[in-house]
Amino acid sequence: MRLEDITVALRPRQPWESVDLGCAMVRRDFGRIIVLWICTVLPLWVLVCVLLRAVPEWIPLVVWWLKPLYDRVPLYFLSRAAFGVRPGFFETWKQWPRLWITNCLPALLWRRLSFMRSFALPAQMLEGMRGAAVKKRIQTLATDGGSSGVSMTFAFSNIELAAWIGLMWGTYGLLPESAQPDWAGLFQSFDFEGTIPNAFLWWGAVCHMIIVTLVEPFYVGAGFALYLNCRTRIEGWDVELAFRRLATRLTSATAVVILAVMMIFGVQSSVQAEEDRYGRNPTPTLQDDFLKEISSNLENIKKEPSSQTDPATAVRKVLDEPEFEIHKRQNPEWVWDDDKSKDKKTDSKLQVPGFLGTLLELLFWALVLGLGVWLVVYLVKNRHLFVTRSVSKVPVQAPKVLMGMNITRESLPDDIVAAARAAWAAGDFHEALSLLYRGSLSWLVNRRRVPISDSDTEEDCLVKVLQAGDKTEAEYFRQLTTAWVQVAYAVLPVSNEEMGALCDRWPFVEKGGAS
Repeated sequence: MRLEDITVALRPRQPWESVDLGCAMVRRDFGRIIVLWICTVLPLWVLVCVLLRAVPEWIPLVVWWLKPLYDRVPLYFLSRAAFGVRPGFFETWKQWPRLWITNCLPALLWRRLSFMRSFALPAQMLEGMRGAAVKKRIQTLATDGGSSGVSMTFAFSNIELAAWIGLMWGTYGLLPESAQPDWAGLFQSFDFEGTIPNAFLWWGAVCHMIIVTLVEPFYVGAGFALYLNCRTRIEGWDVELAFRRLATRLTSATAVVILAVMMIFGVQSSVQAEEDRYGRNPTPTLQDDFLKEISSNLENIKKEPSSQTDPATAVRKVLDEPEFEIHKRQNPEWVWDDDKSKDKKTDSKLQVPGFLGTLLELLFWALVLGLGVWLVVYLVKNRHLFVTRSVSKVPVQAPKVLMGMNITRESLPDDIVAAARAAWAAGDFHEALSLLYRGSLSWLVNRRRVPISDSDTEEDCLVKVLQAGDKTEAEYFRQLTTAWVQVAYAVLPVSNEEMGALCDRWPFVEKGGAS
């Protein structure tokens, strides 16, 4: 590829202006890029889905991890389209295996979590370098555009995540009821296998693949444009291109001048021949003057000292000019501070900038993961704050017997609190607490519509009441459950003060809770 053939206007740009340029390059050939993407990436995704069909929840993670492979075909197309050569389908198809094999292991292992992956990819794939040379080259480019590459990766990651969630949210209502998760059961028991059907996981994986297909080519184009802008700023591509175009114009103009001079010399030679033919005195011509001047210059060169005509001396003289001064930039590097080696040579110190960068990346992702886990735990513990307190409109099959106890309206007295006080005064502590507990369950099931089933235990009932959202009822039922379990199973007495507080704070007022 020649620099003169580039179709992009080379000039130093701001980072986000370069990102916009890369997105425009992708939009210009989006149809061709998507066709190449489908023909190269889709077979790999089909293979991943076949291998992970038993655990579809892992498919989005594997698809995300293999992203460095997907980016190579779009970059191959964009790098050639930028120089006016759009590769055809069969040409790209032939290059596909080589593109994926080149630097495959580093891209999927220790470089996978690089925050400037798209910015560094052109240096790895287009410059033909390997090993330490690639690392040094990326470090050189990163001095100008590395921070922009990191910011761009963060922005596109957020765009992809938001688009994925938005697509799932927008199409959730189209799912059949059998494919929708039981969110209430998930927050109660954390039983992912029992509450989230496989159809929902497959649907989420397909949505993720669609978003990656739409967003990732733009991410590659933006990184390639940042790479071009970085080389323009560091290496002066725009200046070099201007000089090359100027040289081309001057070369064509010089050819015209030489042709004109040759024609003049030819005319003068014919005139001189005519004069000699008829015996006229020859007159000095322009050609004679030109030849005499060349001869005199050659004689002067021979008389000059040989040191002045030495090419090496002339090159050193030119390089000593201020225009060719080499500018150096000092970058601080982390080194081990060993007191014992202070008097030794500096080469004995171990420089670890790469190790420190990897460590900081791992700490960052650990922090993100920790914040995510904390957020999930917080939402689960405080889920009652996000649940409406209104009575559920969904009809619930109210159980009649719970844990061997009859909780129907007919089995309870009209005034449960008075009956419980009487049983307590008579010394029947079990019956007294049983009346309060059965009355509470009857109210919660029939009036509050709490989805309690006949197979639930005391702990299950307490969890569902807490989820219902009424803090007064939930707190009372928690204390009542503690007292009931203490008397019914541990056979431990409850104090008169605790029983009196339970009777006085009875929150189910209509017909003692039996209505």
